[in-house]
Amino acid sequence: MKVRRIFSDAQGRTRMEWREVPLDASERPTSAPLPPSQAFFRETAPGHVHKRHNAPRRQMIIVISGIGEIELPDGKTWRFGPGDVTFAENTTGEGHITRTLEGVRTFCYLPMTEDFDITRWPLVGE
Repeated sequence: MKVRRIFSDAQGRTRMEWREVPLDASERPTSAPLPPSQAFFRETAPGHVHKRHNAPRRQMIIVISGIGEIELPDGKTWRFGPGDVTFAENTTGEGHITRTLEGVRTFCYLPMTEDFDITRWPLVGE
């Protein structure tokens, strides 16, 4: 299971990478518990474009429906859809653009506590 991470590097440039969720070796592999501070849901209308912005907080974002796209300042884009998980922690720096490409995008947001460190998870390719 992979999580897309959006972050700002030391120069403030927005970057994206993939991290592997560490799972145990049980019959039904399970991760360690995560420390969200709360949870909320959001809908985004078809055709919506969220102009360049930073994440308002460090948060896991789980896509429930719809197809969207994230664009970084260098022009690279990534599509996302139901079941995709993003950890957005670029609360400063250049920011990113999100677009709704198909349908209504619905999400579950899980703001994470400051002690959560996704960089402990293995770095993997797309």
